[in-house]
Amino acid sequence: MNSIRIILADDHAVLRAGLRSFFEEQKNPAIQVVAEASNGEQAVELVEKMRPDILVLDLSMPGMGGLETTLELKKRGSNTRILILTQFAEAIYLRRLLEAGAKGYVLKSARGEELISALRAVMNGGMYIDPSLATSFISGAIGGATEPDASLSGAEEAYSKLTPRERQILKLLAEGYANKEIATSLNLAVKTVMAHRVNLMDKLGIHNRSKLIQFAIKVGLIQITK
Repeated sequence: MNSIRIILADDHAVLRAGLRSFFEEQKNPAIQVVAEASNGEQAVELVEKMRPDILVLDLSMPGMGGLETTLELKKRGSNTRILILTQFAEAIYLRRLLEAGAKGYVLKSARGEELISALRAVMNGGMYIDPSLATSFISGAIGGATEPDASLSGAEEAYSKLTPRERQILKLLAEGYANKEIATSLNLAVKTVMAHRVNLMDKLGIHNRSKLIQFAIKVGLIQITK
């Protein structure tokens, strides 16, 4: 296999530096990091300019996140393969990213050899799913079984009870942003974000992230448009 040309997109510079060092030590296959991006907007621009083989893309970044970046690149007809590297193990993220056009999904807790296997598989035209999520994916657990129990009308009624600020925070939470990142984005204190989060979850009767994501998808806050 020829060397793999990749772009790293992650908002944490230390992580990018560690990944670059790890990748460039590899010999089989050889991996060349041709550019780095700290957000989705930069990633899109660099992909169009550099035409790498693979974009290694974080899911949660300030501005345009991993899902939006994937959709934008596919809309532009990019041939660069997208490998998601993220901390989020919720199966609903995996489902949405694959629907959007990503070719691989790896958790940041994965071993180095797993990451190399993912790059190799994606480069060869295949798909790679983190082993910890593969079983549920194959069994269909991320299909209809993950849909919320509440009807659409019931979900919309619950959503209508949220304040505009709570709706903003719900959308950002569902897109994978942490409390601190939301606080920075909305120019709020972290404690304020946490208070809004508790309030909106109480209003919705939802108290875990996975079901919060499912609710956001049901009411249209997260959409897949091709």
